[in-house]
Amino acid sequence: MLLIFQALEAILLRTVSNLSHFSVVGMNIVKKLINSYVKLIYAALYSENCKMSRGCLTLLSAMVAQGPDSARDVCSHFDFNNKYLPGLLKKGFKKGRTDVRMACIQFALSFLVAGDNALLAQHGRNLMLLKDTWQHLQVYLKACGLQERFVLFQR
Repeated sequence: MLLIFQALEAILLRTVSNLSHFSVVGMNIVKKLINSYVKLIYAALYSENCKMSRGCLTLLSAMVAQGPDSARDVCSHFDFNNKYLPGLLKKGFKKGRTDVRMACIQFALSFLVAGDNALLAQHGRNLMLLKDTWQHLQVYLKACGLQERFVLFQR
C-alpha cells in the first residue's frame, strides 16, 4: 500500500509541476481518493508503521498541492479533530531520516502554498492541525532567521 501511495504522490506532484496540462487528471485522482478511499487513508495514517504514516501525509500534501479546489476538498473531508492526530507528532525515526513530524509540517504548509485565502480564513483553526506542529515550525523559523517573513496563525 505504501508503494501505491508513493506512486500516486509522484503522479500528483508531476501534474502540478511540469505536466500541468494533465491537471484535470490530477484533480480526478484527488476526487477519487477523497470519495472512495478516505477510510483506507485514515487507516494508513494512524497505523503503527511510521513509514506508512509519513507516506500517507506526503500523499495528502500532494493532493492539496493540486490547487485551491483540491485543498478545499481535502480540508472538508479530513477529520482534524481525530483523537489520534496529536500522536503523529511523536512518531519519528531514530536514524535521522525524514520522519512523520516533518511530514505533518509539510501537510500543514501545503494549505498555505495552495493559495486559497478564503480556505485559510474559514478553516484556519483546523489547519493549525496541532499546536505542536506550529511550535516546531516556529522554532525552526527562528533558528533560520525567517520568522519575520511568515505570518503564522494565532492561537
